[in-house]
Amino acid sequence: MDDTSKPKHGVDLTFIDMDKPHTLKTFKADVETIEPGFARIRYPFNLDWCNPRGSLQGGMFAVFMDEVMGYAMIGSHPKLDTLWTTTSLNISYLRPITGECIAEGRVIREGRRSVYVEAEILTADGKLAAKGTSTMMILRRDGELTE
Repeated sequence: MDDTSKPKHGVDLTFIDMDKPHTLKTFKADVETIEPGFARIRYPFNLDWCNPRGSLQGGMFAVFMDEVMGYAMIGSHPKLDTLWTTTSLNISYLRPITGECIAEGRVIREGRRSVYVEAEILTADGKLAAKGTSTMMILRRDGELTE
């Protein structure tokens, strides 16, 4: 990696352990599908992630959605020579989650500098629990910094 593309923190963001990245290890999640513009991740249920009523805390929905939308982007850019960051995330909560859940993410439109992505969180039996949208900003495309 040359000096112009190396982040100030010194971490090579073009390498991800796709066998089990850190976030998936933390949440003990499994990527079921990753293909261009689409990803599906299954998350186990953990009471540590719940509100006092025993359902998944809203912030966890946000984490799961952001993660699966990122994986939908990885499906479109498997060489990881394109970098992006989330600039907005909007969520509509439709029903509580009290068990395992599934997150699905889709790239809807990718432009030169921004990407529009959508996600859904489903209960284990396939009921829609939350719907989200996100805008991502392209930081580097095909190894070149964007301006």
